[in-house]
Amino acid sequence: MLWIRKIIQSFIEIPGLFITLVILLNFKFRKKKISRRMILFTSVIIFLFSIQITSRILVFPLEDSFKPINYNEIDKTIPSVIVVLGGGVIPKTPNSPLIGELSDQAFKRLFTGYELHKETNYPIIISGGKPPNTEYIPEAFVMREYLARFGVSPSNIFIEPEAQTTEENAIYVKQLLDSMKINRLFLVTSAIHMPRSYKIFSKYLSNIEIIPVPSNYLITRENVTWIDFKPDIDSLRANAMALHEYLGMIFYSIF
Repeated sequence: MLWIRKIIQSFIEIPGLFITLVILLNFKFRKKKISRRMILFTSVIIFLFSIQITSRILVFPLEDSFKPINYNEIDKTIPSVIVVLGGGVIPKTPNSPLIGELSDQAFKRLFTGYELHKETNYPIIISGGKPPNTEYIPEAFVMREYLARFGVSPSNIFIEPEAQTTEENAIYVKQLLDSMKINRLFLVTSAIHMPRSYKIFSKYLSNIEIIPVPSNYLITRENVTWIDFKPDIDSLRANAMALHEYLGMIFYSIF
């Protein structure tokens, strides 16, 4: 069922959405030559998803759901753990042909967790598996290598290498926490991903206080300028991620 959902979702999200639009419009105008309306409509959709003003509309409600953490307000006497959710690995790169490298998103999440660990000395749980039917190294193992390079003691690192979805992150992390005397969990993930993650973790770990620690913000809070209407790859990526989160929340509610 999971793979069916992922296939369907991939053609509703960007860039699969553009392919779906072209197919549907070609089907509608199949008896005609190339339609100007089809070209114009597709171009407008691509333009809107490629500009920052759209990102402000789609991304802000997600990224502003939780405030950044204030280290000075943390009560360090409460038994706690830091949970960092994976955000993707680029396997077998020239710099790291054996284990690969973390994506920008995953690195920023992990570094935020590392900074929180330095401030509190709480142990870190890193959660992330690998795509099914691949020989990739689970993301959690790659993240562990990075933490080791940062100087984090192996005794403070716990790995969860099976999860492929945010819901599985919560399920498998709960299994780890069942053997620990923990009263509080600091959840580290991208700000855009935090609303869905927090909702899912709150469901599965209802007996533990969950503190959101958003990271990896995608959109500036500066005033709107002409740059907001200029197509660029970062805005396209941000809009694609926002659409992924909204659809993820819908699919989670349905299934």
